[in-house]
Amino acid sequence: MAFPKIFNELVESLSRFPGIGKRSAERLAFYILKMQPQELKNLIQKMEEVHKNIRPCKFCNNFSTEEFCSICSNPNRQQNVICIVEEPKDVLAIEKTSQYNGLYYVLLGKISPLEGISKEDLNIRKLINRIESGKITEVIISTDPDSDGELTAHFLIQKLSQYKVKIYRIAVGIPLGTQIEYIDTATLGQALLDKKPILT
Repeated sequence: MAFPKIFNELVESLSRFPGIGKRSAERLAFYILKMQPQELKNLIQKMEEVHKNIRPCKFCNNFSTEEFCSICSNPNRQQNVICIVEEPKDVLAIEKTSQYNGLYYVLLGKISPLEGISKEDLNIRKLINRIESGKITEVIISTDPDSDGELTAHFLIQKLSQYKVKIYRIAVGIPLGTQIEYIDTATLGQALLDKKPILT
């Protein structure tokens, strides 16, 4: 049985979401069809609000509705330590461990030769500015333990080693190739506690 073209186009659009294959996209499309008009209207409204109002924090690039995110503007956070992650979702994963109370810097990506992303494309200017200010004494590199994440970590170590900061790499009791966001909180928390010094 053939479905209407507009249904198939919706499935195709939904399947572009990360982790959503064609079957999952079809299930979502069927669910959308069963939604009440007001329920669907509320969902669309929330998506538009998120897209319009959430922006990168001016300090760390984490998601925020304000100029500075709730972590950067919290005076109770440890102000001399920065944890470097690839994406805002990694901040959420680390925060769930309750094992870290410093600041963050979100790269918004990683070096990936296969995707044509080089070290020149990496967003680190604001990070360098913060380190050059002299207020940061420790950096924890928490990129994913996959080939691109390791390549990014090596580049960051090389780049930051010229500054007077202690550099740590998150410990790997974590399977190679795993993404930070999918690691259970206990393992991720212990990896933070067991971070390895690179330069001190």
